Amino acid sequence: MHNKLKFTILKQRGNARVGEIELNGVKIQTPIFMPVWTKATIKWIILDLLRDPHYIWTHIEPIKLILANTFHLYLRPWNELIKAAWWLHKFENWNDWLILTDSGGFQVFSLWLGKKDDKWFSHNVRMKLTEEWVKFSSPHDGSKHFFTPEKVVDIQSDFGSDIMMVLDVCSPWDADKKHTARQMQMTHRWAKRAFEHFGPKYDETRGVLFPIVQWGTYLDLRQESLEFLSQYARDGIAIGGVSVWEERSKIEEVIEYTAPKLPNDKPRYLMWVWTPADFRFAIEQWIDMFDCVSATRLGRHGIIFSDEWNIKITNAKYASDFSPLTSNCDCYACRYLTKAYFHHLLREKEVLWWALLWLHNIVYLERILEDWKRKFLAEW
Repeated sequence: MHNKLKFTILKQRGNARVGEIELNGVKIQTPIFMPVWTKATIKWIILDLLRDPHYIWTHIEPIKLILANTFHLYLRPWNELIKAAWWLHKFENWNDWLILTDSGGFQVFSLWLGKKDDKWFSHNVRMKLTEEWVKFSSPHDGSKHFFTPEKVVDIQSDFGSDIMMVLDVCSPWDADKKHTARQMQMTHRWAKRAFEHFGPKYDETRGVLFPIVQWGTYLDLRQESLEFLSQYARDGIAIGGVSVWEERSKIEEVIEYTAPKLPNDKPRYLMWVWTPADFRFAIEQWIDMFDCVSATRLGRHGIIFSDEWNIKITNAKYASDFSPLTSNCDCYACRYLTKAYFHHLLREKEVLWWALLWLHNIVYLERILEDWKRKFLAEW
């Protein structure tokens, strides 16, 4: 059976490995970090910066895989418009590389999460869940929309996504086990529908489709889910539902338990991890792909990734600190600018700091993986 995504393990030792993904003519060495381009952009950063060694660390490979969000792009500008623009690749000038889109499920279900008297409920009228679909209201204009497992596949196909994610039910992070198990079973039924819909279109569609193992910190539910969903891991599989307010020890427990049990010959994608420490832990636990919003989310608040732990650049002590952001980074910000300059930009609310800090944080996470891969392969 022909698979569009080819995954080759280049080296494996213990619970860690370096691999290569080949998809739609692009080769990517794993483990890999995907910057989150939620609405087909990160504010004030143009995609060319991720390919230009003048701005990124000169020793890392140009970034070839980014992530965009189905929920936001479906609502605005609309999947049909993006399809008419010759997919997201042309729309955002990412013509030669790859794009992963999430299903939008987390954003839809985040409209819901409420609890009263130990019962989950919709705390507003913006979302309704049935066996067939999830209905929601646009946060922009209140218009009504619905997602089904099949529709979400079609929307991502219209985007021209290279890697697509199935629509799943995102249980609240602290939901009771009975509630979580019930929604897990619904997600399994939705996954079956999604892959039955996608299967006949596999060869004519640009992208591949990954299932997602969810369901909190209940390891027996994780086991049941990974066993069921692994049958659909034709091209890859993801781990979701971690790093959403759980304790760090619980996050690590779930990753350590789940990842080694997934199909070994497929890429394993850990969704929505947060910190450089998470990356270092997960690459030693069979993980091949990451996305992370922390690079931009923390940067928005003046938090800078550093080898000396994270820096809060708004602290007064940096007003006259003329050292680089971190000593072991060769990005544009670290090569040419100082902590004092960034402290000044933030105090004056100059938007330049957004672009430069976000660029640094993205490159810093990429460097963690590049340094690890270089060392790992050198110890062949």
